[in-house]
Amino acid sequence: MQDDVTIYPNSTVLGGETVIGARTTIGGNVFLVQSVPADSLVFYEEKQLQIVQKRPRVLGQTNGRFNG
Repeated sequence: MQDDVTIYPNSTVLGGETVIGARTTIGGNVFLVQSVPADSLVFYEEKQLQIVQKRPRVLGQTNGRFNG
């Protein structure tokens, strides 16, 4: 696991060779058995695992929503 990784409750990461890239967020209740690139967001959507690139954050700018 690299730096600045966030793993939410009830998630499971298995595999001795599994690498979680830097600044990745793993959502709650995820069962992960594969490596994930840096700056990713991992979650389930309609019972299907999704791994997507995060959107870059702009410091000091907010619209009241989570920007992942």
